[in-house]
Parts: sequence; C-alpha cells; structure tokens
Amino acid sequence: MERQFDLVVVGTGVTSAVASRCREAGWTVAVIDSRPFGGTCALRGCVPKKILVGAAEAVQAARDLGGQGVRAEGVTLAWPELMRFKRSMVDPTPERVEQAWAKAGVEPFHGRARFVGPTTLAIGEDRLVGRRILLAAGVGAFSWRPARSRRRCRSSVPGG
Repeated sequence: MERQFDLVVVGTGVTSAVASRCREAGWTVAVIDSRPFGGTCALRGCVPKKILVGAAEAVQAARDLGGQGVRAEGVTLAWPELMRFKRSMVDPTPERVEQAWAKAGVEPFHGRARFVGPTTLAIGEDRLVGRRILLAAGVGAFSWRPARSRRRCRSSVPGG
C-alpha cells in the first residue's frame, strides 16, 4: 500500500528526534527501523556503556581512596546484578520510544527500508512516499573504494 508523508525518517536514534519536532509543526511523519526502536546509543552504545563504565569507575575510585578515609576492602562489581540494572534501564526503551511517537501521531514502521524511487521507500509491502526523507540510521564501519568512473559527486555543502 502506498502512503504519503511530509517526512519519512529512516532510523530511530537520537537524530530521529526531528520526527517529533516536525510532527509538532503539523507534518505527517513516519519512522522506519529494522532494529528495535531507540537507536544504537540508547540500546547498545552510550547508555549501556555509561552504566557499566560508571560502575567500574566507582569501584576504582573507592579503591584509589582506600586508606584516605574510605574503607574499600571488598568493593567489587556484582556482575549479574549490574547486568540486571543495565537491562532494567535499556530494555524498556523501544516500547517507550514507540509509545511516545504513537502519542504524537508519528507512524512507526518496522523493517528494512530500501529506495524504490527518488522519494519512495519500500518496507515489505508498504511504499512510503516522502516529501522529505531523512536518513538517520547512523553509521557502521565500511571499506570505501573510489569509483572508477569519471563522474563526480555533487555536494550542496559550500566548498564540498
């Protein structure tokens, strides 16, 4: 089924917050993600890392202050408890994100998006046509090789 939107956002991480702002401005908005909603930072990167590193730093700080007014004997990480705490913070994120967007009127789509036209994305049987498309899917490691073609990329960035 073909659907029309003012904005279609691919990715549900931090950058996708523009979806909420555009919806508040009265735009019709769709978001797409092939993974659980929330993005790498909230689910697999920044937030879990800060919890785990913060706990390790707290233990180390206590040990560093041992004998300086801090009794640090026996201060250790309780890994199973720490992981339960991390999961309690991270696991609810996809549902919270999706509920917030639903409340705002942003339409969620789960699946891998692919361009089938200049402003049309396919997700399974759905076709989303966007007046604007925002690729906010983050980045991963990749190997880049220059094209052998003489064609050059155009940039809308001054000097680019």
